[in-house]
Amino acid sequence: MLDKSLSHMEHEEILEKLTSLLNQKYSLHIDNIQYPIQVTSFSKSKVPVRKPTTRGGVYFTDTTAFKIKARTDLSIKNQIPRLMLGPNADFKPILIKTLQNDMQITLTTHLTNAVSSKDGIELNLIVDKVSVN
Repeated sequence: MLDKSLSHMEHEEILEKLTSLLNQKYSLHIDNIQYPIQVTSFSKSKVPVRKPTTRGGVYFTDTTAFKIKARTDLSIKNQIPRLMLGPNADFKPILIKTLQNDMQITLTTHLTNAVSSKDGIELNLIVDKVSVN
């Protein structure tokens, strides 16, 4: 199927719908490798910019953003240094995919923070783009 072009308002509607469906099944994709994740929260909040801007020269952000907290196992640990903005200027987007009403929804996200424990890793992500196939 072709990717449908969505307006900003449609992006928000899809994200608001996903916010209410935390028991939804999601998968995280990096370089065509799939990792299991459990999304623990969606939120919409203000970001520390006064006007829309490009963050780190890589992705665009408005003055508000949808954020995702997700847990995954330790198999992703070696990927984290090249995913997070910081000393690495060439960080990769992370795709989060789910099915909703027979439509594949893909969220293009960027990693803002990761907290590791002996049981897994909590990822804090910011949503950059929404695609529906």
